[in-house]
Amino acid sequence: MPENGAQRRRFPRYPCNLAVTVYMDGTVVQTRIPQVSRGGCLIYPPLPPHQSPNIKLSFALGDSEAPINCKGEIVYTIAARGSGVAFTEISIYNQERITMFFEARSGAEETAGA
Repeated sequence: MPENGAQRRRFPRYPCNLAVTVYMDGTVVQTRIPQVSRGGCLIYPPLPPHQSPNIKLSFALGDSEAPINCKGEIVYTIAARGSGVAFTEISIYNQERITMFFEARSGAEETAGA
């Protein structure tokens, strides 16, 4: 059985540095996403304490890309690591956009390195 944590994950994680707007408990927080997948993201720095784990997010994959708007649930917060968010309402279209954006970027990096 593989010991690599990535093998246990439902979707591949993509390293990134995306600006995100988070709406939670009537508060708006501007922060960053250092890692994203079709199923969720990591937010760093961690989100401040809040009443409900349910949040709304808005982020763009690139400068010329339309924003992805979705809902999520904070599943953990670790001060040194960030807040882990599972997407609870995201369209299949936006899930595909995430995959295609990062897979295309990964392919371009491999081609440039060849």
